[in-house]
Amino acid sequence: MAALSAMVRCLWLGILLRGADAYTARKPSIAGKSVYFLVTDRFARSGANKENYTYCDLATSADPLQPGGGAWCNGTLQGVIDQLDYIQGMAFDCVWITPVVKALDYTGYFGEDFFDVDPHIGSKETLKELSRQLHARDMCLIIDIVANHVRQMTVQPDYSPGAIKTYIGPKGINPFDKDEYFHTYGKAAGTSFEAYVMAGVAQASQSQGSDAVLTERVHEGITDCGPENMNLTECNCFPGNFAPDCPGANEELQVQGWFGQLADLNQDHPFVRQKLLDYVKYLVEEYDADAFRLDTAIYMKKDFLKDLQEAAGVDILGETTVNNISYHASFQKAGLSGLLNFPAFYQVHGSFCQYHLGGDLGNYHLQGAFTPALPDLRKLASVMQFQNPEVYPNLDLLGNFADNHDEFARIGYYCDADSYRIKNALALMMFARGIPIVYYGTEQGLDGHQANVLEKDAMRKQGVEDKGQAFVRESLWQTRYNTSTWQYQYIKMLNEKRKELGLAKGDIDAELVSASNNHLIFIRNHPQGEIWVFINNNQNWTGQSPFLYCPAPSEHEAWYDVFSEERAYLRKGCFMADNAEPKVLVRRVRMPAVYAVERISEQVWILSWPKESGPS
Repeated sequence: MAALSAMVRCLWLGILLRGADAYTARKPSIAGKSVYFLVTDRFARSGANKENYTYCDLATSADPLQPGGGAWCNGTLQGVIDQLDYIQGMAFDCVWITPVVKALDYTGYFGEDFFDVDPHIGSKETLKELSRQLHARDMCLIIDIVANHVRQMTVQPDYSPGAIKTYIGPKGINPFDKDEYFHTYGKAAGTSFEAYVMAGVAQASQSQGSDAVLTERVHEGITDCGPENMNLTECNCFPGNFAPDCPGANEELQVQGWFGQLADLNQDHPFVRQKLLDYVKYLVEEYDADAFRLDTAIYMKKDFLKDLQEAAGVDILGETTVNNISYHASFQKAGLSGLLNFPAFYQVHGSFCQYHLGGDLGNYHLQGAFTPALPDLRKLASVMQFQNPEVYPNLDLLGNFADNHDEFARIGYYCDADSYRIKNALALMMFARGIPIVYYGTEQGLDGHQANVLEKDAMRKQGVEDKGQAFVRESLWQTRYNTSTWQYQYIKMLNEKRKELGLAKGDIDAELVSASNNHLIFIRNHPQGEIWVFINNNQNWTGQSPFLYCPAPSEHEAWYDVFSEERAYLRKGCFMADNAEPKVLVRRVRMPAVYAVERISEQVWILSWPKESGPS
């Protein structure tokens, strides 16, 4: 099997088209594949720590150079290898791991040596073995990479505003160990790099336009935000939302400003550019990487992103944290083969659950709180409509997800552990066009969340540490990798059904049919026949009640739910589902005897349908 797999992989070498340009493809595309995303340090321990199941969610300190400052919980690459049966048991196609570079903290985003593997998580040989083991299972390896920044240039005892900073500079960063390799936006002539850093660097977060102007324009009726506006589906001045609605946006600052304290690389510098291109080639050649997830993609120039994609020769999923759909698509048109689908993600929490993630008109004080507003699927449906082949070069390389390691909460938290809503959200991710991505721990019901404004205030008063994003990067080992949870078994079924229906191959069109506040219907136009997907946002307390969807396939054909294998009851253009779990209908041919029994059952159901309140 391994030899056959290697042969098939070699046959893919050649030229494949991706987006607006062509690049020399070294590997098969990950279009349509399903991905399990894990934080390596938090997923599985190995060696002497393998049987240590103590929960861990440490947060990086203000001085990660101090003992324990990097917040390592001791998850390793070997731990991932040891748990590949657990991951493959859910029928995933690919595993995405956080950056492997030698770094100052557990995330890998504080990079210090691009051409080494951090000893906390393993060695170069362990990474190669992980790659070999995945390929032997016909699975693929996706490595998280950072080309925008490296570790910070200062450390301090804590995060208080008055904390005294100590300059450590670029010395020891491989290969970017000189001042000239970094952006210095706004640095006065004659000012040294150290003085610029110590005085406070230009921040990329300050590049966004004015929410105050947007608020005024909305109140005056000049600008409309929401589902009818592809470029303002959310009423805020995120990156990509420009004048006249968001004046003051500064794209130069966006790419040259630093990402918080992390030192921003100058990709226009010939040395920096070439070394970053060499780096992605190195990962493919040395570790047989199949694809990359590119951190902070919107904070780098598009011409560099195009060069990076061509150098990699494998698919790159760019982290494009924007809600402006045309701006989002522009990164794929510019050369990146794939993108993480943030415009759709920003709608999931409000479509299925009563959780507030956004910051309409710059108002973020409710972020991370539950709201009385009922979930509404129409904004998510509008994003799905806007995301079409006329806007995006390759819809099969949009990474769809419900939560991740950066945002405020896991799906288990923002859906308040409601199994029906979680099932519907996961089914949408799995059956929508693109790459479904499941964050580790979803299968165990982990429900970590960052503190909102009120929680932060209470924590300060109680002297409790605010661990920020570490709250959603908790360890998994305390679950003992239980394969009997309903979430594990449900994700397994979704993945298996995707493969049975051919959706894992990508290149299968999708068409939105109908959407309302509480339901969404779309069709995957498979060459072998239509696949109808029915999604809703009903809660557990109504989950066992029948759910009526209109429109539906023809009642004169035999349609079956792929999950239950039961025949769908169709009448007058509608589908009466027996409960609020998601449904996926396909045409099936049954043996005559089975078909006869089903027809009798159907007639009984039709006769029992209330004549005065039936579907119209």
